[in-house]
Amino acid sequence: MSLNASAEELTALDKFKVYIDKAATVFAVGMSTFHIVTASLGSLPTMQQRSVHLGFVLVLIFCQKATARKSSWLSTIMMLLCVVFSILETFYVLRNYEDMALYSASPEFTDLLFGGFLLAAAIYCTYLRIGAAMPVIASIFIAYALTGNYMPALIAHRGYSLTRIISQSFMSTEGIYSSVLGISATYIFLFILFGSLLEYSGAANFFIDLALALFGKKRGGSAKVATVASCLFGMVSGSATANIMAIGPLTMPMMEQEGYPKRFGGAILSVAGTGGQLMPPIMGAAAFLIAETLGIPYIRVALAAFIPGFLYYATLWFIIDIRSNREKITELPDELIPDWKVVVKNGFYLSFPFLLLVYFMAVLYWSPIKSGFWAIIALIVVSWVKKETRIGPKKLAVAFKRAAYDSLSVAVVCSLAGVITGMLSLTGLGIRFSTLLVVLSGGNMIVLMVLTAVAGIILGMGMGTTSVYIILAVMVAPAMISRGINPLAAHLFVFYFGLLSGITPPVALASYAAAGVAKDQPMPLGFMAWKMGLSGYILPFMFVYNNDLLFMGTLPDVVKCVVTSSIGIFALSCSVEGFFKMPLNIVHRAALFIGALCLIDAGFFTDVIGLALVLGVLVPNHLADRRQAA
Repeated sequence: MSLNASAEELTALDKFKVYIDKAATVFAVGMSTFHIVTASLGSLPTMQQRSVHLGFVLVLIFCQKATARKSSWLSTIMMLLCVVFSILETFYVLRNYEDMALYSASPEFTDLLFGGFLLAAAIYCTYLRIGAAMPVIASIFIAYALTGNYMPALIAHRGYSLTRIISQSFMSTEGIYSSVLGISATYIFLFILFGSLLEYSGAANFFIDLALALFGKKRGGSAKVATVASCLFGMVSGSATANIMAIGPLTMPMMEQEGYPKRFGGAILSVAGTGGQLMPPIMGAAAFLIAETLGIPYIRVALAAFIPGFLYYATLWFIIDIRSNREKITELPDELIPDWKVVVKNGFYLSFPFLLLVYFMAVLYWSPIKSGFWAIIALIVVSWVKKETRIGPKKLAVAFKRAAYDSLSVAVVCSLAGVITGMLSLTGLGIRFSTLLVVLSGGNMIVLMVLTAVAGIILGMGMGTTSVYIILAVMVAPAMISRGINPLAAHLFVFYFGLLSGITPPVALASYAAAGVAKDQPMPLGFMAWKMGLSGYILPFMFVYNNDLLFMGTLPDVVKCVVTSSIGIFALSCSVEGFFKMPLNIVHRAALFIGALCLIDAGFFTDVIGLALVLGVLVPNHLADRRQAA
């Protein structure tokens, strides 16, 4: 009898979860609708816009937890109570946001109740979405704020009560509702929605077919298609893993058919998928954060990131070319290569919204919110050109739902990042940490940058790019700027190393995702991806020492810098692969590596030395190959 009762209870719970899931779908579509409406009519006041945004996020995460397969009646009911409390907290802020800012120094019981819940919810929901790393770091900062009077003199402060910490986190814009969450509640969500609509309109397939048509017949065509498609799709997706999972299943079979080892193909997917966030114009969420932090136009960040992003992908292109030459990779069969004219004819209209987005931001200098909104409208309109790409009401609702769920991780990370920056502001640790870092480096610029790079890679192993950037931008970037490094270069530097943790063993999440697609072992594939992405670790040092790479010099200086840098990364690619026209011995590879490093510096003598080393290896190698062929 008890077994029958259990079966009935399970059935009842499953039915109950179905209703919760339907309600969550309504909330998800409502969230996207809210952001579209506020983008068109104007955002709500700061605290209101951010509280509604975060309210939707918390409701959806708690609903996901309530409908999880292993969720019991007790767990489901508890999560639903959290949903109710999240809604009440949102309405409380909507009604009292002006008074909250005025009376943050003397909070009432209701403020502390809702503030304590929101703080706990931000920590718990971040844990559910991205794991324990970020919540643990936030908890450490909260504990530090509580116990600062017991800390060593170097980092000690007077200590703050739990009441003060909750009011700082909840009742001001220097906590959960900080400008970081504000970016998520405005710019970032719109671009996530734009990416979702691109996918459901079939534009992602258009990009892949176009890359295949343009580069499929070139040497190593399949790998180059994967690289170009990852670059195009990654600009919009803002996620290395999403990029790999979208492009990989389509291009990995082509690479294997063409003759590439699956490990090499998986490494291509890993490195190319990771680099999508480095390429303008969208660059994922972090680029918006950089622009907001520095108080500069977003297009300035995108312009500065263009040459380093181009060089990153150029390195991968060179490696593919060299490997194809060494392995004598055959071309893809003609039946797999579409006619570019047919591809453009059938889907050219799907590129219009993307081109309009670039035009709005780069030429008209519209804000990201206005640009994103009209790009979304343009995409919906042009999708009706053909029936198969048409975004009707049903497809629109599905895309709205997808965008809402895709935004959850970024939003909770931004909310918890606000807690961390709030504690740094409250205790003054941010300034002290920067000073401490300068002291540890002994004032040596290289040591300071290496410490920053290591910190970014380690943090990135447990957190996303956005999380790492936020923490390093507050704690580390000021130290670099204090030593005379250009502020934009410093922020791009920490952004790069937060991103590159995705291909850095032993915790290389992008390589793990690529290993699943390639059906290979993650660790060996991760080390191959790390080796192939080596230029990504060198490029930040290049643009810190040579701001011409960030379009900060005269046109002749920028052109010269691009030429020497391109030669340098080609030499680096040959060194990594151990091949040019013929195999290279260890001495030649070392000479090419040193020559590539010399070309990092913009100085005349280092360029001469670098070019001499590179030409001294590659010219004899080429001549020897010609003699052998003759």
